[in-house]
Amino acid sequence: MRAVACRSVAAVLLSCAMVAAPGGVTSAQEPPLPAPTFTLTGKVVDAVLNTPVVAAVIKVPELKRLAYSDGNGNFRFNEFPRGTWDIVVEQLGYHASDGAVTVSEGNGLFIRLNPDPIALDELRVRTRSDRLLTGRRNRIPYRVVTVRPDAIANAINPDPVAIFRRAARMAIVSCPGDGSDWLTPGCIPWRGGYARISVFLDEGPMLGGMRSLQTMSHESIHSMEWIPNMAMLRVYTKRFIERLDNSRIALSPLVW
Repeated sequence: MRAVACRSVAAVLLSCAMVAAPGGVTSAQEPPLPAPTFTLTGKVVDAVLNTPVVAAVIKVPELKRLAYSDGNGNFRFNEFPRGTWDIVVEQLGYHASDGAVTVSEGNGLFIRLNPDPIALDELRVRTRSDRLLTGRRNRIPYRVVTVRPDAIANAINPDPVAIFRRAARMAIVSCPGDGSDWLTPGCIPWRGGYARISVFLDEGPMLGGMRSLQTMSHESIHSMEWIPNMAMLRVYTKRFIERLDNSRIALSPLVW
């Protein structure tokens, strides 16, 4: 101990660090190496005709990334990490594809979309509201479940909450601590706990949430959009859709 002469506290700390670290090198923790990435490519085709599906949106919710298929149905993600990811594929006129896929370098994706007979029953002109809502849905990197006007109009149970729960196809439960409101479902299980569902009527928050939605007449509702990853339900009235079609008002972008 006497052989080490230190002139300051800093010198003592430096000497101790030099002795404690093997080989006389300080033991500073190195940052972890980034996960290896690769270019993920794939193709989307019609499951019946085996023809390319153009402009399908391919979403990876966990990574908050999306891509679009080109004129040949091909798509690509640069710098994509290896592993198992939930991949969602959507396009108008087809049933959405949603499932976990394990990917690594050298593997590609071949996705077959089944036509949706409800959307293809008849030829119809896309309205301005259709274009705006579809465009916003496609810019969200998460799965979006759309409750169409016909599903609402033909529902056996006219309760809007019941219509939503049927379309969501996941557990919608009462929120812990809601007391007398336990009969009104308003939460989803989320990462070991619960997330309260935020309800929007047209473009504004709906005061009262699911309780207020329950009091609405289904005849005034045009459609709904459910975004599970954001615990967000957006409800559009027929009056609002008419305004979108006949004016220049725009939709607010969704922030995640």
